Amino acid sequence: MRAPREYEPPSRRPWSAAGLADLVGSAAAVVLLGWTLSIGLEWLGMAFDWWDPPGAAHSRALLRAELDWLGRDFPAVVDRAERGAALGYRWSGLAALARWLVVPPSGGVLDPLRVALLGFGEYVLAAAYITQLTGVRLTVVALALPAFAAAGLLGAIDGLVQRDLRRFGGGAESGFLYHHLKTLLRPLFAGPVLIYLVSPWALHPTLVFVPPALLFGYFVRHTLSRFKKYL
Repeated sequence: MRAPREYEPPSRRPWSAAGLADLVGSAAAVVLLGWTLSIGLEWLGMAFDWWDPPGAAHSRALLRAELDWLGRDFPAVVDRAERGAALGYRWSGLAALARWLVVPPSGGVLDPLRVALLGFGEYVLAAAYITQLTGVRLTVVALALPAFAAAGLLGAIDGLVQRDLRRFGGGAESGFLYHHLKTLLRPLFAGPVLIYLVSPWALHPTLVFVPPALLFGYFVRHTLSRFKKYL
């Protein structure tokens, strides 16, 4: 009589349904966390007068700087970035909140709640600019994806070649290195994206994404070259 098989958890491979759901959920979590932290950091800087220029002008300057960089490096995608900014502004609910705050009801008099919220108008305006900035930066992240894909592909090809050479030459295998290197791949992409979305300073995308893309390819190469059994 055969012993009962141990329970195997659902597959988390990227090409499986569970893996795809995990990737989509992780990406949504990074975007939501980056957007929330960015607004919170902007408000904190406004409250303690950290920014120059002060108030909502700081977030407006950030948005303008990001669009200017895109206009110089990728003039064809500026319209898409502006559409992404507008979509983020609408989907976040800030557009509806702004209209509700400034448009009086049918009686023509603003209720006390609107009057109280209008006292925080600079903060609402800054949140609107940061939301649009997040939409623009997500467009830049989408443009950075091919760099990570190319680096990962080159690293995978070289890593598989090195793996076969090691196996045919009787080299030592190391499952330990494979499993530990594999855990570094996702943070190499998610980390720079989160830093880029949260940054209260204008960062050139080349400085943010090119070094992590090269490291991503490097770790993909070493991960596959140390793979112990089968792909």
